Amino acid sequence: MQSRKLHALIAFALFLVAAVVFAALSGKPVDLWRVALWSLVGVGSYMVLSRVFGFDPHRTRIADHEPAYMHYVDRWELRLGQATLCMLGGVVVAARLLDAEHFVTAVVSGTLSAWTYFAFRLYVGGYRARAVAR
Repeated sequence: MQSRKLHALIAFALFLVAAVVFAALSGKPVDLWRVALWSLVGVGSYMVLSRVFGFDPHRTRIADHEPAYMHYVDRWELRLGQATLCMLGGVVVAARLLDAEHFVTAVVSGTLSAWTYFAFRLYVGGYRARAVAR
């Protein structure tokens, strides 16, 4: 199962289920429409920024004969880190400008849904450990 769009939809649904469970267990009201909107922003921006910064564990510019730690640093630390920090910064700025009254809900929904997407893709094998250099 390698489809990024399918993984994004499943992660989005999982995050909404988690928000409903949180609301039920905590007894605090949760605005599901706001959570859904910011979750879409978080997952969508994370997917776009991962592509922009070249995070694709299936391809690399590092030669195959280089040590494994070089491949790890290139993919997971540099490229994924850039995408993650830019996504967080973008969500924070957008939340402050567009939804300042619900800033915390917006930022938490955007960032945690993006990490739900990442964790789900990692769990189901969307990121293979060994890349195929092309």
